[in-house]
Amino acid sequence: MLVKNEADIIAQTLTSLRSLGGFSHIFIFDNGSTDDTLAIARSFVGPDLSVESLPTPFNDNLKYETVYRHRYLIEDGDWFAILDADEIFVEPLHAVVEEATRQGANAIEHATAQFYFSDAEDSYAFDPTRPVIEQRRHYLVNYGEPRIFRYATGVTLTADAVKQRTANLVISSRLLLVHHFQYRSAEQTQHRINIRTQNNTHSNNWGHVNSLHWQDYVVPHQHLHRFDGEIRYGLPEGANLYKIKDNAAYTMANLKWLQRHGHLTTSQEGFMSAGLLKRIVHKLW
Repeated sequence: MLVKNEADIIAQTLTSLRSLGGFSHIFIFDNGSTDDTLAIARSFVGPDLSVESLPTPFNDNLKYETVYRHRYLIEDGDWFAILDADEIFVEPLHAVVEEATRQGANAIEHATAQFYFSDAEDSYAFDPTRPVIEQRRHYLVNYGEPRIFRYATGVTLTADAVKQRTANLVISSRLLLVHHFQYRSAEQTQHRINIRTQNNTHSNNWGHVNSLHWQDYVVPHQHLHRFDGEIRYGLPEGANLYKIKDNAAYTMANLKWLQRHGHLTTSQEGFMSAGLLKRIVHKLW
């Protein structure tokens, strides 16, 4: 796990990983935090978790490089995961890995319930002492990428290879559900936008950061599900893609992920195959 300035949530994340991850060891690399992230992470240090500073400028491949520095600890057939400090595990990983192994797969994709700012929030502040799920409740399961891998001698994964799902990746049909809380407070989100905009000058990894202002990432609540203890897939009932304005939860990458996993209705599938003229005509109806 690479971390930077995630002091408000990292304790909740690490608690979930210890409870549901079943990892033999968690390696945390602090990538230059200026808040209390490093101190909080160090409070979790134990036989199953270590923390070190890693001041190397961020690039998307750095997370894989840190894995392969530890090849001497990994044997063929072992599984390893790329973790994020704002992604909370909500189901046991062990059963998902067992199913992947039975299928002969060597990669597991996340099904990411992404929790957004909505226009129905009581506040855009965040209290780290309260469970994050009580403070951010509007979401869509609209993205996922391979994040858990079976190790094989002689194979070195890269960020590009994983994003492109190259032929040597055999992805399990069962996905791991995680809750992603990238939007927690107005201040934290604005700081995140600033960091990613700066990182883009050398990493070009944050193309989805398309506005410099946190307010532009607020999504109308009627276009999201509200968490009630169960996760629902697909879009809210009656969601008309021809009428919904572009927003943070309905990017084309999000819609293509929903389509690939069979979560769109017939009408929504029609939007995906419609040409620009047809989309304009339907939007005006």
